Amino acid sequence: MSTLMATPIGASLRARRYRQQPRINEIKDEDDLRQRARTIKHRATTINVPPTLSSTPSLEQSPSAHISPTIYIYNSDSLETPSYTSISNIRPIRADERLWIDVPTIQDHDLISNIGKRFDIHPLVLQDIATEDQRAKLDTFDNALFLVAKVIFNDNTSEKTCVDQICFYLKENVLITFQQQPKDIFDLVKNRICLDRGRVRRSNIDYLFYLLCDTIVDRYMDVLDQVGRKIEAIEHHLMQKTSRDTLETIYDLKREMLYFRSSIYPLKEIINRLQKEEETQIIQESTIIYLKDLFDHVVQVNDTIDAYREMLSSFIDFYMMLNSNAMNEVMKTLTIISTIFIPLTFIGGVYGMNFDNMPEIHWKYGYLIVLTCMVCITGIMLCCFKRKKWF
Repeated sequence: MSTLMATPIGASLRARRYRQQPRINEIKDEDDLRQRARTIKHRATTINVPPTLSSTPSLEQSPSAHISPTIYIYNSDSLETPSYTSISNIRPIRADERLWIDVPTIQDHDLISNIGKRFDIHPLVLQDIATEDQRAKLDTFDNALFLVAKVIFNDNTSEKTCVDQICFYLKENVLITFQQQPKDIFDLVKNRICLDRGRVRRSNIDYLFYLLCDTIVDRYMDVLDQVGRKIEAIEHHLMQKTSRDTLETIYDLKREMLYFRSSIYPLKEIINRLQKEEETQIIQESTIIYLKDLFDHVVQVNDTIDAYREMLSSFIDFYMMLNSNAMNEVMKTLTIISTIFIPLTFIGGVYGMNFDNMPEIHWKYGYLIVLTCMVCITGIMLCCFKRKKWF
C-alpha cells in the first residue's frame, strides 16, 4: 500500500509520527491492520459521551452482510450514481469529473481496506478511520487531507440528541466520507447534486467538502437552539419553584455543554488552518471565502456554548441562593416564634415557683390577668417585628 508524505510546511503531529515510524510501510496484512485498529480503539482523547446524549452504538458486522457505499461521479453536464460490486472496479475519472464516495459505516473492514488500496490511503489514516470517539483533527499531506469531525444532531425519530463521528479524506477530484453508522444528514446535499446543476456540480470537489462541513455545523446550531429552549424553560421554572429535578437537569445540560465544547472547539482551529493556502493545494482560492463564512459559524457555535455554560453555572448559583433564602425564611420564622415565647416562658416560670407568699395566686381574677398580660406581650412583640419588617 503506497504512502502519502506529509507536507514540510504543515508538519503536524501525524506527519511526525510517519517519519518516526518508517516501518509502518511493512503493514500489509489486513488482519494486522484490523488488530491495530482494535488496540487503539479505546485510546479516546475526548470526554465520554454524557448519558443524556445518544451515542451511536457500534454494531458488529456480520460476515454475510454487504455494505454498498453511495458513489457519485459528476461534472457540470452529467451525473452518474453507479453501483459497483467492488471498489477496485470504480472507473478512472476524467479531469473534469468529481468523485464522491459516501461509506455508510466503518464496520466493514474489508471495504475500508479496499478503499485504502484503491486510493493510496496511508495505513495510519485507515486506523484513524476505524477508531471511534476521536477528537476532531486535521492531517494534511502533499496531495490530500484527512479530517475527523464530530456530528451532533437531533434525531427526529427518537427525539434524542445523537453523537457520531465522520471522517473526510479529500484529494484531487476525490472525496471519501466515512460515517460511523448510517445517517441522513447529507441527504440535502445529495439531492442538490442529483437535481441541481448549480454551484455544486460546477465547482471543484473542495466546494463539496465545504458544503458537507457546513451541514455538520448547521446541525450544531439546531442542537444548540434546542438547548437554548431548555435553558429558557429552566429559567422560568426557577422563578416559580426549586426542586432537585431542576438541579439535576441543570447539571445534565452542563455536562452536555462540556462535551460539546471538547468536540466542537477544535473545529475552529481546523477551519482556520484550511483557509491558509500553504496548508494544502487542494483547497482552491474560490472556496476560501466560503471557509471564512464557515469559520464565522463555528466561532458563533463556540460562543453560544460558552454563553450557555455561563448561564447554567449562574443557574446553579441562583438555585443555591434560592435554597439559602428559603432556609433563612424558615429560620426567621422559628426565631420569631422562639422570641415570642421567651417572656411567656418567663411568666410561666415565675408562677411555677413553690412560694407561699404570692398574693396574686389567691386573687379571684389572677389567672385571667396573667393570661391577658401574655396575650398583650405577644401582640406588642408581633407589632414590633412587623414594623421592623422581619416578616
